This record gives sequence, C-alpha cells and structure tokens, in this order.
Amino acid sequence: MQTVSFTNSRGESVLFGASGDYRLTHIDGLGGPPADIKSTKSPYQDGSSYVDIQLADRPLSITGWISASNRQEMYEKRRQLSRVLNSKLGPGKFVYTNDYRSFAIKAICDESPIFNDRIVDYQLFTISFICNDPYFSDETQTVKGLKFEAGGMTFPLRLPTQFAFSAYRGTFMNTGDVETALEIRYQGPATNPTVISETTGEFIKINYELSADDVFYINTAMGNKRLEVENTDGSRTNVLHYIDMGSTFFQLQPGQNMLRYGSDHDSDQQSANVTVYWNNRFIGV
Repeated sequence: MQTVSFTNSRGESVLFGASGDYRLTHIDGLGGPPADIKSTKSPYQDGSSYVDIQLADRPLSITGWISASNRQEMYEKRRQLSRVLNSKLGPGKFVYTNDYRSFAIKAICDESPIFNDRIVDYQLFTISFICNDPYFSDETQTVKGLKFEAGGMTFPLRLPTQFAFSAYRGTFMNTGDVETALEIRYQGPATNPTVISETTGEFIKINYELSADDVFYINTAMGNKRLEVENTDGSRTNVLHYIDMGSTFFQLQPGQNMLRYGSDHDSDQQSANVTVYWNNRFIGV
C-alpha cells in the first residue's frame, strides 16, 4: 500500500491513500531525478570526457479522485485541497510511505490542482510538485550523542581486572546514498571547541570560550550554514567571525564515519555534551 501526505508551512495537511477523502491512484517521480552530465570534448576525440554531474529539481506528480457523498461535499473538499496546496506558501513537507518505510522531501505544488473529469460526485484530480532539493530523506532526523565514554583493555594475565581508557569520539553511520549535512549541538564548558571528522580529516573550530551554560550550534547544510552560540537568556549570537581559518563545513559521508570533539583545556571535555543530528538522503525510493 502507498500513501502520500503533504503538510504546508501553516501546518495544514492532506492525506492521499487507498481510503479516505482523497484517493491515490498513481504517483510519478520516485526514481532518480533528471541528471545533467558535464563533459568536455577535445578536437578529434571520440566521445567525450566526463567532468561532473548535477541533479536537476525533482518533479513529482500524483493522480487520484475525491470521494464525497454529495455534490456540495465534493466542492468543499476541492476547495480544501486547493487551500492546503497553495504554492504561495512556499515549500511544504511531502511524505511518501510504502509497505517498507516512509521518506520525506520538501516540495512545492507548482500549480493549483488540476481537476479533471467528474464522475457523479467523484472528482478526478492531477497534482504536480517541484522539489528544489532532489533528494528524499528520512522522515525524522537521526540523533546520536558524541560524549565521553570509558572502556577498558584486558591483558593476557588471568585476572578479572580491566584497565580503563577514555575517548571523546563516536561512530556515526550514514545509510543514505550521498553525503549529508550535520547539525551539531556542543554544550560547554569548552575553550575553542572543535568537532573533527576523523574520516575526512576536516574539522570545525571556533576561537571562543563556552561557559557550562552555553550551547554552540553548528549547521553544515548548503545555503543554511550557521555557527551560533545560545546564551543563558535563550538568545543566540552569531560566532561565524570566530571561526578558525582551517575549518570546513564538513558533511557526513556515506557509510561509517568517526567523529571526535575537543577543547583546548582537556579538563573541559568530560563535562561537555555533544549531540549530532542528521538525515540520511536517498537518490530514489
């Protein structure tokens, strides 16, 4: 069974499925989005040389019909559908669910629903969407703490004793098809807090002192990159100008990633609390 839900920026939702007011009969656009392959060609070269590939906006469309018990109810449901899908409200949340799981994507209805033939009190419709970010993602974010952990090592000596060690790192699994942005919340104390990807060798660091009550927010998403500190009164301070010059807004790579956090004062690390948020992204579902 397949269902589609759409929630606009006002929080209004509509559900398309096998039952209910809005019946879903077909959906297009769930595979890979259109791709623009970049290449170069030299004189007398057979074929061309691959350079890069860019994915275009993803088109989605659904068809179905409105179920109503009388003509007035049908027109009321038509009106409600147009209201929820109003493109002037900007991107909304499109969620596709099948028998396996759910996937989400930001989408805009690129024109008002097209109302096709009417069969007695049943109204056929076609709705098309444009997704500027062509990747589907998890419906909800994955959340994992990056914190001080104590472990141990066992020596060949046959004693029940373990010798402790500590680490400020963790393993993070990106199960998607491509790299994905991170949201990181680093609660102090910390002097010049740093988050490092041991997988890529990249790091993000600010030359700033966090108190125990300060929270350092990092967002590495393209078009929404942010470095902010939440103060004790709830306000946020932009600290982008405190960024260490070697920093990069790194992404979580597909597969296993090792992340680590640190401070210029080692004594701060055990008290700090770092949480990582991300959405796995998929080229098709």
